[in-house]
Amino acid sequence: MVTALLTLLVPFNALGEGSAGAQTAELNPVVRSASRWDTSPPLRDLALIQPETLAPDQALEIPLHSLPKPQLEGAVPEVDSVVQKSFLGVSAPPTIANFEGISNEDNVSPVLPPDTNGDIGPNHYVQIVNLSFAVYDRGGSLLLGPLPNNTIFQGFGGPCQTTNNGDPIALYDHLADRWLLSQFAIPNNPYGPYYQCIAVSATGDPTGEWHRYEFLVSQNKLNDYPKFGVWPDGYYMTVNQFEYSSGWNWAGQGVAAFERDQMLVGAPARMVFYDLYAVDETLGGMLPADLDGPPPPLGSPNPFVQMDDDVWGDQLQVWNFSVNWAAPSASFTFQNAVPTAPFDSNMCSGDPNCIPQPGGWAVDAISDRLMYRLQYRNFGDHQS
Repeated sequence: MVTALLTLLVPFNALGEGSAGAQTAELNPVVRSASRWDTSPPLRDLALIQPETLAPDQALEIPLHSLPKPQLEGAVPEVDSVVQKSFLGVSAPPTIANFEGISNEDNVSPVLPPDTNGDIGPNHYVQIVNLSFAVYDRGGSLLLGPLPNNTIFQGFGGPCQTTNNGDPIALYDHLADRWLLSQFAIPNNPYGPYYQCIAVSATGDPTGEWHRYEFLVSQNKLNDYPKFGVWPDGYYMTVNQFEYSSGWNWAGQGVAAFERDQMLVGAPARMVFYDLYAVDETLGGMLPADLDGPPPPLGSPNPFVQMDDDVWGDQLQVWNFSVNWAAPSASFTFQNAVPTAPFDSNMCSGDPNCIPQPGGWAVDAISDRLMYRLQYRNFGDHQS
């Protein structure tokens, strides 16, 4: 596989001015408690139980939906001045460890796109790809799996146990020495209700016990492409929403915060969820910041970012999410827009699989959004 990486550093003291859309519209968040929660037996014991899941011919993977990003009528494609057109003669550093991970053959049935995810802790690497996950030590020795994602929800009941729908996330919460695994659940596919299943490890050992949560996200809007970020005051999430009526139709950006301190101890937990369609129906493709390294300054909000092209100018929109359980409507606010150098996000005229690979399938540029993760780091004298 040929992989291209673009690192985008946004110094917080360089944020520019500007706005896009109706960001002054009133926000009316929904606060909802987990509809189901418990603490599991050790995962190493659950691995011995065959999960209750869909038959192979019923395996579900929601296709990647493009975002309805507005295009400027008659706009001339802009020249991106930093596009690399030749090898620069600088090689990547050697890997510390290199080993085979999960294969598509480990899924109930082969699925595309791969939705590759993984994170590393002091002693483990946890990988989750589409419908399967596995636990390795840092040297690559397999400790557990590959297993269907819903193995972790055996005995939990509800759609988190009986479905295995993918769009998964694996994160290591280094502030607490805990792991987070999540995927969505669509028990009445393609119709609602739509759920988010979240498991937080009870210790730093991902083969041990897990605190399990089922959250109802919406009755009628699919929580597609869920992306998570670890922050000191919560677990934050973004989703691209779609409604189904003889096909999937765009239904707006969704953002959420989960009660991290409660989830770390397996207690009842809440979610606050904002549907931003009424604020600006063109919002979409946001990412929450995910913390690397030292914590941010005390009380810092989690910066949510999305890119805009053409209509609003080439820019990054920055929103602040600082969950306030006493006054939820004040938790999510627009900060400003950061102008960028010119770029053209319209790759291949919308063809989803247009980037060739030597000896392999062509791959999707997914050029209508920023790529996960939105990495945040506090360097002491500045943040990026």
